[in-house]
Amino acid sequence: MIDTHAHLDMLKSEEDLYESVESLDYIITIGCDKEEIFKAVELSNRFENVYASVGYHPYDINDLTDKDIEILEDLCRKNGKVVAVGETGLDYYRDITPKKLQWEFFEKQLELAKKLKLPVVIHSRSANEDTIKILENHSPFPDSGVLHCFGGDLPMMEKAVEMGFYISFAGNITYPKADNLREVLRKTPLDRLLLETDSPFLSPQKKRGKPNKPSYIFYTAEFVSQFLDIPREELEKITDRNALKLFKKIKKTANV
Repeated sequence: MIDTHAHLDMLKSEEDLYESVESLDYIITIGCDKEEIFKAVELSNRFENVYASVGYHPYDINDLTDKDIEILEDLCRKNGKVVAVGETGLDYYRDITPKKLQWEFFEKQLELAKKLKLPVVIHSRSANEDTIKILENHSPFPDSGVLHCFGGDLPMMEKAVEMGFYISFAGNITYPKADNLREVLRKTPLDRLLLETDSPFLSPQKKRGKPNKPSYIFYTAEFVSQFLDIPREELEKITDRNALKLFKKIKKTANV
């Protein structure tokens, strides 16, 4: 199975890192600030079945300049195991970075992904309308992308899918109060569905209270399979097939 979004450098121990790498077919580790982008690439080069996505999270852009976008481009071009740009996007949940600045660097990373012919990994929290507006302004996206750890509403999902994006759900889909999110899951086209852990965050309900790790994706997969009434093995085939279709560079380097 594939965990399409994890922060491996943030796991609590080397033991968790090795256990997770050995448990899954592939993991995409995310670098989302000036330091983590290099950590993500290092981890992808350290483990054969780990790939990287690199970008700048909206909370980590206060001191960014165009030079940092150039560094990001250079990192992507020089490392064959970088499979996507991001996570990048908008986050209005906390007043940490100005909205204008978030828009500016979100747009720059969207255009960089298009320039590099890579998919884009999108973070959106409490910013549904603005996220869709920016994506519409910059569409089309020939190499697609994913709205990771989806927390939006049904109209947002539908508009994103119309633009060719994938929708990824994390452990919070299993939480008792996530009924609205599960209704979005129910209506998400199966050929656009992905699963992730976003570890070490958002542990699934059965492991809630503990730091998350990629191997916990099986708890989320089991829950989703039961909710959608799809055998777990079939669900894994569906989500893995979608992941490989989106992150095409995995196929090229892994010969799958």
